[in-house]
Amino acid sequence: TYVCKELVFAYAMWISPSFHLKVIRTFDRITSAPQTSSGMAADKMQAGVILLGFMRKELNLSNSSVLGACQKLQEAVGLPNLAPQYAIDAPAGALDGSSRPTLALSALLKQHGIRMTANQAYQQLAKLGVVEHRERYSRSAINGIKKFWSLTAKGCMFGKNITSPANPRETQPHFFESKFPELLKLLDTVH
Repeated sequence: TYVCKELVFAYAMWISPSFHLKVIRTFDRITSAPQTSSGMAADKMQAGVILLGFMRKELNLSNSSVLGACQKLQEAVGLPNLAPQYAIDAPAGALDGSSRPTLALSALLKQHGIRMTANQAYQQLAKLGVVEHRERYSRSAINGIKKFWSLTAKGCMFGKNITSPANPRETQPHFFESKFPELLKLLDTVH
């Protein structure tokens, strides 16, 4: 709880001089004491929740990616694992509430016999507003910037952003197998 020190001191003086002295000594003792580990854990947890909320919104993370991050956050601050073991990732409009299998774009293109590289398909999907390029800092990348693809809010109709296995600071689009034919029809409209 946060209070205005001067207001508390003035109120304590109004009650009695001896109470005023006790309040001052208690205030000084509490504010000069090192922060407890539970206080630091609470601060870490709060910072983690804020960061996770920002990442979920900005990177359009899937439910399963958010769940994994929550589990890591719980572990980092020493809380018991209270989260469920899995999350449901289904396309918008799925009536049964079950997760759908997903694959990387290159695997789906190959599976459907489409003679196009994943990079070419991503360029086309970017024109449609389904994916976008994101950036992160990297010591080894050219000019210190590493680019990666991420599904937009519109793109989340066709897939989900997972945490990249190559780097946890990147997302990797995975597309619902059941929605891929619909996505292929959209790709046909791009010139």
